Amino acid sequence: MTLAPIEPGTCRTLVDFSDPDEFARWEVVNDGVMGGISKGHIEQGDDALAFTGTLNTNGGGFTSLRRELSRGAMAGARTLRFVYSGDGRTYEATLRSNARERGRRIAYRAPLTTEESEGDWSVAVIDLADLETSLFGKDVDAPAFATEEAHSIGLIIADGIDGDFVMRLQRIEACA
Repeated sequence: MTLAPIEPGTCRTLVDFSDPDEFARWEVVNDGVMGGISKGHIEQGDDALAFTGTLNTNGGGFTSLRRELSRGAMAGARTLRFVYSGDGRTYEATLRSNARERGRRIAYRAPLTTEESEGDWSVAVIDLADLETSLFGKDVDAPAFATEEAHSIGLIIADGIDGDFVMRLQRIEACA
């Protein structure tokens, strides 16, 4: 099923952990795929996903989580809103569409930078026109992110700092 484009001036909830089925849609990808030893874990609780673990920059230096999106879920979006609580470390949003380089999906990324608050939660707003592009952590030239082709969404921590991390994710919205 393809979703209709988001109407101008509105937001569509892509992820909401008050939905008990949301947690099962997420997977963790650690840097072990590159020989690293970082460890990330997810836990469900209190209407949020907890993303915790330990980053180790010896051999990799990242851990991430992601989920697939329904076809057309982000069509018409201009921004993303992440409602989260963090630990002061730098987390980045990661998106993938049908854009490819050397047969692999290109990663579109942007840091979560708090712009407002909702009680105890921080809100980061990401302009989809400002996404950086990479493949296996290396910058690549790529077309602008095609929201109508959005395939997956996620988070990554790869801030170059060894040690424990913890962040909680409550909700992600796509806004036009």
